[in-house]
Amino acid sequence: MTTTYPGVYIKEQNQLSPSVSHYNTAVPAFAIDVEAQTLLGIDKAKRIDSYMDYQKLLTNRRLSHDIESQKTITKDKDMNQLNNCMRTYFDNGGGYCYLIQTDKLVTEVLKHDDITLLVAAGQNLTAAANILAQGNNLFAILDGPKSEIDTRYKLAEGIDGWHNMGDSQYAAAYYPWLTADWTVDDIPPSAAIAGAYCKNDRKVGVWKAPANIALIGVIPKYKVSDTVESAFIKEDSEALNMIRRFNNGPSIIWGARTLKGSEQYRYVPVRRLFNSVEKDIKDAIKVVMFEPNSQRTWDAVRTSVTNYLTRLWGNGSLMGTTPEDAFFVQVGKNITMDQADIKQGKMIVKVGIAAARPAEFIILKFTQNVAQ
Repeated sequence: MTTTYPGVYIKEQNQLSPSVSHYNTAVPAFAIDVEAQTLLGIDKAKRIDSYMDYQKLLTNRRLSHDIESQKTITKDKDMNQLNNCMRTYFDNGGGYCYLIQTDKLVTEVLKHDDITLLVAAGQNLTAAANILAQGNNLFAILDGPKSEIDTRYKLAEGIDGWHNMGDSQYAAAYYPWLTADWTVDDIPPSAAIAGAYCKNDRKVGVWKAPANIALIGVIPKYKVSDTVESAFIKEDSEALNMIRRFNNGPSIIWGARTLKGSEQYRYVPVRRLFNSVEKDIKDAIKVVMFEPNSQRTWDAVRTSVTNYLTRLWGNGSLMGTTPEDAFFVQVGKNITMDQADIKQGKMIVKVGIAAARPAEFIILKFTQNVAQ
């Protein structure tokens, strides 16, 4: 560049520079039964932006039906459950969401790249288990047993659908169901939990455990003791996260475990953080598709992913006192791929992160200092 006078000069460079950014990590799809789908006139995924938006949908359906149909929409048991779920979800911090008929979850969810959560809302999500573990950036929030349980409750004997998901690292279940002074019906806990997930992700981030959060407008139907809770958070077994009240205080989400008992993906924030990181990076490096599979491209990818993970480490989502302790990014010939891979058009990027885990057990040690 030739400079001829004092001032600011701009030089544009056509430089490959993929950028990794965050997306909305909590967008739920609520499962609804076929009766509610029919009454609402929904034949595919329906986006709901707010509780007012949902109320508007109900009003429009009532106005478009005769008197008898209006009574059905108002009094139908399935509609009451969905109404309660929607109010509870938005009361507890929920953002926009989708309503999808349960039997259509598998096909409809995959059409919407922004959906990240499957919410049981009183339905059985067993049929959707296959799409959770296929790299679709999905996590399921399930309802625990509807009846009261104690330490003698056996998973195999339960009639509820949550345990039929097996030891999935992509799902978490919550107990007990909820009650509220504005409805006579029990409310599926997954609705309130989904709202809490949304609020948690907005205020802090997906890496923060969605637990020790007070729920608004609802209380657990059954009281949960320490003894009962301990029976359902054993290692190497399907965990059941509890909603509890301490000293007649607010209803608190008191657990953040997946159905996977093994240590690697035992906690909800760890699994959801990996989901988020995988999607962010995957979407970002699409920009280098069909670029030369060469050192220049590898360096650009390594730099962008490193910058992204450094930001994650800086906000406390990763372990380690330095970025080098928290993650690594590898790409290159004789590092992640050989000449045969390159000839086949493969660019292999290896990323490792050390996710921070929640402080689930805080142990206080007291000693009596006896004066000498």
